[in-house]
Parts: sequence; structure tokens; C-alpha cells
Amino acid sequence: MSEPNLPDCQIYRPEIRFVDIDAAGIVNNAVYLNYFEQSRIHFFEGIVGKKWNWNEAGMVVARHEIDYQLPILFNDDVRIITWIDHVGEKSIKAAYVVQKQMEGKWLRTAKANTILVSYDHINGKTIPWPDKMVAGLHGFGIGCPECL
Repeated sequence: MSEPNLPDCQIYRPEIRFVDIDAAGIVNNAVYLNYFEQSRIHFFEGIVGKKWNWNEAGMVVARHEIDYQLPILFNDDVRIITWIDHVGEKSIKAAYVVQKQMEGKWLRTAKANTILVSYDHINGKTIPWPDKMVAGLHGFGIGCPECL
């Protein structure tokens, strides 16, 4: 896997912190959820900007699925490629591929997806996705990047 030709918002490079490492010397499986959260924030800022009101038109996580394939070590160079696989009326499916660089090649360490539900945190209820969000996602493109 070489360098993908993708917009910056689709590629997130997490900092692998010492606190992320477990007793086996690898990134703990639960830490991936934090990496995916940061990757989604990075992605959505590229779609709707930093001024989006996440309290009024936010989202909550309904489900995560992760397939681990290779461990990530403390000094690994890691990237997460994020995209949206599906947009429904009140939910979307975000997807990710995690890769680390080894011997000049990018190797897949995990693949995952998250179901997110559109949520009004002020009124405490699910809502349809705002038109601006849906238009931004469709304008960006739905589905796995061809480079993967």
C-alpha cells in the first residue's frame, strides 16, 4: 500500500503514546476507539468545518466493530484512513482502515466501522441529519476510497 491520493481530512495520524501500550507492549485494543474518535473529528471538520454546533446537531455512537490484524507498537508510524460508507435518515456508517509503516510499506493493522446516530444534545433526542451535513457528505463522496 502506497501513499493514497486522498484529501487531508481522510488521513489521520494518531500519536502513539506510552499510556496506549499494554503489558504485552502493543497498543491496547480499547485505545483504538479513541483513535477512531479523533479520526472522525478530523474527518468531519474537513466536511462541515470547525464552527459546527455539535450540541445542536451532533451525534452519538451506536455501535463499533473492529477487526484487528497486526499489532501496533510504541514507535510505529500509523495512519487511519476514514470515510463514510452509508448515510441514512438518522444514522451513518463511518469506516476506517488502520495502517502502519514497516520496511517502507504500509501494512493494514485493523479495519473497523462505527454506526453514528444524529442527535440533538440540547433537547436530548435523535434527529434527521441536517441538510448541510448530508450535502457535505454526498458532495465529498460516499464509499471506500478506490486506493484501498
